[in-house]
Amino acid sequence: MPTRLRGDFNGLWGELLCLSHTDTAVDERGQSVLLAVGMDVTAFDPDTDDDGNPADLTANGVVIQSPEWLKCYGSKWALKIDERGVYHEPTTLRK
Repeated sequence: MPTRLRGDFNGLWGELLCLSHTDTAVDERGQSVLLAVGMDVTAFDPDTDDDGNPADLTANGVVIQSPEWLKCYGSKWALKIDERGVYHEPTTLRK
């Protein structure tokens, strides 16, 4: 099962999502997680769907070191998003 990390989708650059400016990111329980290349991750950000229902903005993929062009924005680690792209996941599905 992938690690669930909080993500700020304002840092979305095509198929890359900036995960962190440091060596760690925060998981769904508020704990710091040490990032490493190749980690299987689900990034999420609380949001609402088109009907106003609670739904996390979600993306799945693997952790990579941020490319040089993204490092200039302060990003150290990024999520390379898989073929599913970014989608809303109803929060009721996680319970």
